[in-house]
Amino acid sequence: MVVGGGLAGLCAAIAAARQGARTAIVQDRPVFGGTSSSEIRVVPYGCSHSNAWSNETGIMHDLVLEDRLENHEHFFDHGMTNSRYDLLLREAVRRESNLTPFLNTSIRAVDAEPLDPAAPGGPRRITAVHGSQLGSECEFTFIAPQFLDASGDGTVGFLAGADYRIGRESRAEFGENLAPLVGDDTTMGSTITMRARDIGRPAPFTAPPWVAAYTSPDDFRHDRKLYHLGRPIFGGYWWLEVCNPFHQITDNDAIREELHRHVLGVWNYIKNHHPRRAEWANYALEWVGQIPGKRESRRLMGDVILTEHDCHTDRQWPDGVAYAGWWIDLHMRGGINNTTDPGERENIDDNYKHWIRIAPFSIPLRCFYSRNVENLWFGGRLISATHVALGPARVQLSLAAAGQAIGTAAARAVQTNLTPRAFADPGGPHIGALRQHLLREDLHVLGLRNIDPADLALTATARASSTMPLDFGQPAITGEEPDHAWLPLTKAWGQVAPLTHDRLESAVFHVRNRGSTSARICVEVQRLRTIWDRLPAPVVATGSFEVPAGASGWHECTLAATIEPGHPYRIVMLPTAGVECATTDTFPTGTVMHYLHVCPGGIEAKNRDVPSLGEHECLIPPYQHWRQLMHPRSLALSLTPTPTPYGAAMVNNGHAWPEALPNLWISDPNESLPQHIELAWDTRVMLSRVLVSFDTSLELNLNHRLPISRCPTVARHWRLLAAEPEGAWRTLYEETDNYRRRSEATFSPVTTQALRLEVMSTHGDASARVYEIRAYAS
Repeated sequence: MVVGGGLAGLCAAIAAARQGARTAIVQDRPVFGGTSSSEIRVVPYGCSHSNAWSNETGIMHDLVLEDRLENHEHFFDHGMTNSRYDLLLREAVRRESNLTPFLNTSIRAVDAEPLDPAAPGGPRRITAVHGSQLGSECEFTFIAPQFLDASGDGTVGFLAGADYRIGRESRAEFGENLAPLVGDDTTMGSTITMRARDIGRPAPFTAPPWVAAYTSPDDFRHDRKLYHLGRPIFGGYWWLEVCNPFHQITDNDAIREELHRHVLGVWNYIKNHHPRRAEWANYALEWVGQIPGKRESRRLMGDVILTEHDCHTDRQWPDGVAYAGWWIDLHMRGGINNTTDPGERENIDDNYKHWIRIAPFSIPLRCFYSRNVENLWFGGRLISATHVALGPARVQLSLAAAGQAIGTAAARAVQTNLTPRAFADPGGPHIGALRQHLLREDLHVLGLRNIDPADLALTATARASSTMPLDFGQPAITGEEPDHAWLPLTKAWGQVAPLTHDRLESAVFHVRNRGSTSARICVEVQRLRTIWDRLPAPVVATGSFEVPAGASGWHECTLAATIEPGHPYRIVMLPTAGVECATTDTFPTGTVMHYLHVCPGGIEAKNRDVPSLGEHECLIPPYQHWRQLMHPRSLALSLTPTPTPYGAAMVNNGHAWPEALPNLWISDPNESLPQHIELAWDTRVMLSRVLVSFDTSLELNLNHRLPISRCPTVARHWRLLAAEPEGAWRTLYEETDNYRRRSEATFSPVTTQALRLEVMSTHGDASARVYEIRAYAS
């Protein structure tokens, strides 16, 4: 039984049902989607908002792609979600024969008994959950061997007596830099979004007397911006947030009223007090949410409590099943009612901002079940974490992917008659098989390689009709004056690139020297573990080159370095006064630009009087962090020899997502389609099932995915062929309008020595692109 129909609960229930478990999902609203639904309209974000190429895949990714097929609305900001999205999620539940939904059903009571009747305060077990359904006057009793609480507020766990926390831990408890000296009940707040539209004629607005007074631009201090004004339709705003002293559960109604006071006050300012209010005369307020979108309330405690330390350094847990990497996004005590602090401290302090920006990190399965209720799993923002660690883990797409992993684990635990703790045992016999199964279901598990013994593709040799070399493109220069295409070398800039040869002879940069004297630019080559590494890395080569005063163009740096191929490297230009480096408008898969932020310790001097940045609230240590530039750009750079990281071997190397290498085959865009890739075996093998993972632009967040569209990089028309003994090829499977990342081809068993995947056309891209091919006998 899954309680809660947000994205985490929804994906958990679907995953459990697909594992063959008879599953119920109970949702207290008439729609699925939780805070992403049309009732609250918070756009689902995930890890890729801060870390390139880290988009969550699996069930939720499929749903996102399916929504974009026919949904006419662009979800570029909060407030834009529509009913078409709700219907998509409802249909996803209908498709699962093992899944029974109970909508408009609130949980009112939980029956839980002690495992040891002589120790009533000890571990417990849930025997039944009771709910009431609005509208039908039905009362339900749900009996199941295991329960999964994804209710957001931890209702089932709370009523069952599960250990939980609410508020902030003290700094001393876990040694967290972002924890306050003294723990308290502060939580992140709730937001209500709105939506406005240009109706083509004047739309006056008279505010009721009780709205908050916003009459001057000075009322929008600390980067609380009124963005998107002027779009035909726009939504907003994340900073319309209310938290302490309001309690996120017991004061839910009062929070709604307080948020409405501010939402309508802001709208009144736009319509009647904004200096450019005449431009918004034709805009009408189309929708205001009636349900607060919560960020944090109870957190249920598991055998592992995730802390800030786990966010900064990936522990590579043996039971890692999920990941996050948004940022340590904690918002501000008091929310919009706090007039002395920013909504987020990162908006005003660079040292704070670059400390909280993190690389993707793993989350263990032991964070997703109760430590004292033996048959209770939990998902969503109930994760076993400190207040600080919840910051990056709480966003919806990350929680949805985790939900799929939890639902899969729960179903398998039921089928093996094991408690969550026994099933998740890092040293036990089940966790390894679970993690491999998650990969097969197209769920990314950081650092894990496919070693499925049934996958025959792993034993094949891959060869392709053509391959695209790594090309960062030409400088996006629009003139001699500074513009977005030039970056000053006032800080170190680096380009992460996967190197594929054992030598790096030279790097050629496009730079200009705006100084009056010649400048020498020093270059470093640093070896990384993943493309997201933010810490200083081992330097494997150095070099330098001279740029005369006033010179602009390509300049070569000799490196003559011995390289261990198959790893990402950061090619760095160190700070040089008066020099600027050019960028390109290309963003090759599995590459990213970095810049170095150096913090001597503490916050910036200008913020010493900001209460929320005082040492009683946070303690920023000295550090050096490489930060990813999330704009789709690269340094204007070429390398000799030219790397070839998109070769055929990427499709069966055991990895299906960019991480260290791109792990993606890309055909030469200068060669016309169709293009093909083949798997060849030393002996004949029998095949009847093939799984293919295509390229669905894993750098794109949902707000960048356009309405009524398909990813241009996806194979549209593709087919599978088997080699015949006499040299001919026989078609096994063909699909003419694919849009998904993962496609499954099943066909009558065939014995062959080679399999060919042929991409006939894409949805616009010039290349065929394939992340992974898996091949099975059954």
